[in-house]
Order: sequence, then C-alpha cells, then structure tokens
Amino acid sequence: MDIAVLVKQSLDVQQLVVDRSSGKIYLDEAPTKAGDIEINAAEEAVRIKERVGGKATAIMLSCWGTSGRRIKEARESLTRLLAMGLDEAILLLGSQGMDSYAASKVIAEEVRAGSYQLVLAGEGSEDNFSGILPGRVAAELEWPYVAYATAIEVSGNELKVTRSLEDYDEVISLRLPAVISVTQEINQPRIPTVLHIMKAAKKPIVQKEVGSFSPKVKVRELKTLKVERRREIIEGDLDESLEKLLKFLKSEGLIEVRS
Repeated sequence: MDIAVLVKQSLDVQQLVVDRSSGKIYLDEAPTKAGDIEINAAEEAVRIKERVGGKATAIMLSCWGTSGRRIKEARESLTRLLAMGLDEAILLLGSQGMDSYAASKVIAEEVRAGSYQLVLAGEGSEDNFSGILPGRVAAELEWPYVAYATAIEVSGNELKVTRSLEDYDEVISLRLPAVISVTQEINQPRIPTVLHIMKAAKKPIVQKEVGSFSPKVKVRELKTLKVERRREIIEGDLDESLEKLLKFLKSEGLIEVRS
C-alpha cells in the first residue's frame, strides 16, 4: 500500500515572540517544525507499512516562500520523519498567504500524481489547528474522509477505523482509497536511533515549486488576545486570608460551599 502523510510546515508556537503592548506576533522570527499530531500520522503510516508492505511518503507544503532558512527548517523536519521509517519526502514550495482552499488544491494535485491508496494527516496543524485541510483534500480527490481516528486496521482494500467523538467511540469500515486524520491518542511515535538518522540523510527529499491558486480567504492581521486580570489582593493573616478568599470565590460563583 502506498501511503501519503500530509505535513504542514508550522510555526513552533512555543517560540513565538509577542509584543505584549501592541499584541503583534513576530511570525518571521519564529522557527518552524512538523506538528506533533502529524508525527503521529507519520508513525501510523510506518506501522501500516510494516504490517502490509508498501511505501510511505511525507508530503509537506511550505507556505513561507523560498528563503534558505525556511527551506532548511522544512528539510530538517522531513529528515526526522524519514528517520522514523518513511521512505521518501516531497517538499512543495507554495506561496505565502495560501489558505486551506489553495493548499488543498496543491496537495490533491500531488496525491493524484502518485499511486497512493491512503492519505493520513493530523487532526489539526501545530499553529492554527483549523482541522480543515484533510477534509478539503478528500473533497478534491473525491475520496471518503474519516476524522479523529484513534485506531486503523487494514484488511486488503478494507479499513476498520475507530474514531473518537466527544462522548463515545465509533467504529466504521470503508474501502480504499481514503483520507484519514488521526489524533495523538492513536500511537506513541518512535524515537529514531542515531543509525536511523544517519540513514535518513540518504533518503530522497524531492523539492518542487507548485502552481499558484488564488486564495479565497486572506488573513489581514494577527494579534494576541488581551487578558485583563482583576488583580484582587487579599490581605490579612493566614486564617483571615483563607476566609476572605473563600468568600470571594463563592461570591464569584466559582465554588459552592455545602454543609
């Protein structure tokens, strides 16, 4: 089975720099990475490949232009996925400002050019977690789509997928080809050994500039949310302070005191 794993070159949100006074987010200064849930998708692709054979390919769409730094970061992320056991990687260089509509067009075009039967993705990306893209790609391909998968079993051309919904798990079956987005609960990604990392450096990463599709939606501005704190100060000795704190929390409806 040939499997494509969709990987977004996401901002590392843990390293974002924010101007607290203006709310401005300095996107260009933040490094990028493959998202954690997309790493779960890559791990699942390797596990399926190990069970049923075939090939697993990472497809990363980079929308950060063609600067050397961003391409270097993308290739480093892909090399990590290759070290986990993926066979090859494709780096698609898109234009800045691509929305999920344009991105799905580009990715679906790349999937059609291959011989994939299964496309795996994370349930959401690391930086905006919209969760839209896998469904859009499936719509472009006219393939069935299953979201929030926590287990995937393959039997010939049949898939048995367990998906986690809010209050219950649902087990469904479908035929290939298909697009499936996974959650972090589906597996524990392996940590590549030094030997695997060295071998990954020799695996192919095909780099392509992709066609331009006009976005339907343009992001005009990004700002952080301002959270105003009450700055309530409770003074007194320990017993007095605790009594005041409990009284305050009760008055705010945050706790309920039962006799």
